[in-house]
Amino acid sequence: MGTATTPTALGDGSEPFVMARDLSLGDLRMKAYQHVDLDLARGQAHALCAQDQGGKTELLLTIAGRMHPTSGSCTVAGNDVRTLRGMHAARKLASIAFIDNVNEVESGLRVRTIVSAELGLAGKRSGSAPTRAFLAEWGLLEQADETIEALSQMDYDRLGIALAMAHDPQLLCVADIERDLTERETLELVDELKGLAAERGVTVACGVLDYDLAARFDSATCLTDEARAQQAAWLQSHRYGKVA
Repeated sequence: MGTATTPTALGDGSEPFVMARDLSLGDLRMKAYQHVDLDLARGQAHALCAQDQGGKTELLLTIAGRMHPTSGSCTVAGNDVRTLRGMHAARKLASIAFIDNVNEVESGLRVRTIVSAELGLAGKRSGSAPTRAFLAEWGLLEQADETIEALSQMDYDRLGIALAMAHDPQLLCVADIERDLTERETLELVDELKGLAAERGVTVACGVLDYDLAARFDSATCLTDEARAQQAAWLQSHRYGKVA
């Protein structure tokens, strides 16, 4: 694998909220991501593009302070995540939406029960009225009495984002927005994530499979050779049009 390239969008030219150079995670038995460079501007939505098993989830967990990189450098809001202190600081700044085998919730629980518990964990009022107000804010009030297993994939993804945002993070990490969704639904989620970044000032990092989708974000980073091949094809097809 070569060095990942990053079309960045740093806005006002300030220091990136997340910055990595030659970042890798792996050993002789396993390689998650390799030689990644990142410049994720504060208050923007960024795509991390790779195929399945391409290291997206591990990279998201690294910048969220949940996994320790093997080599290279990485800072989140100036905190060096190669150190335990830096990882702890990044973890306090970051929230992650639902990721399989990381933070799923019990499928038989009702949405309102989960939201109430999460609001309590975030140190916020968690009674019936504040829970319903929170659900209404995120367009999920009609799903309050549904169980997790009864939710559509779109509502499940939105719930994961909402629960992560209950903690008012500075960094929001999201994965799998293409899984079991229509193209229209996926594009709606991209617009919603970009809106969150612009309106609330949160930095969003989102793992995606398809570079066509990655190009709709404020910036896109290709983690693998396959993703870079997608990027090259996309750039070729858009060479006479507007490049996102």
